[in-house]
Amino acid sequence: MVLAFEGKENVTLDDLRWKNRIVLYFPSQDQNPKYDLKSLEEELKERKIIFLSIGERFTTNSEANFHRDYLKSLHNKYASKKSNWVLIGLDGGVKLKSDDGLDWVLIFKTIDSMPMRQSEIRKSS
Repeated sequence: MVLAFEGKENVTLDDLRWKNRIVLYFPSQDQNPKYDLKSLEEELKERKIIFLSIGERFTTNSEANFHRDYLKSLHNKYASKKSNWVLIGLDGGVKLKSDDGLDWVLIFKTIDSMPMRQSEIRKSS
């Protein structure tokens, strides 16, 4: 998924508002996952999702550049003591949080039930 940020080097969630939904994943310290998102590529693109795994290793499906200090501030704001994830909607608000493992079925189902997503689905039909 390629996004144009007009040369902006350090992207923030505010830059993504109204353009993308965000899934922030914070693995626990004993985990260091590297995600292969190829199998989810179509679903992520269709729903305008940018995935950020913020831990010892940083993984994303976006070509946007996020400053290390900004990623640390996201971790401080949203991470819990154990592994967790947060779904942020197009409006920038938190829509869903969980301390369970990443549940893409729940994430997609939640997004698909949102009014703006329903509108996107109707427009593409």
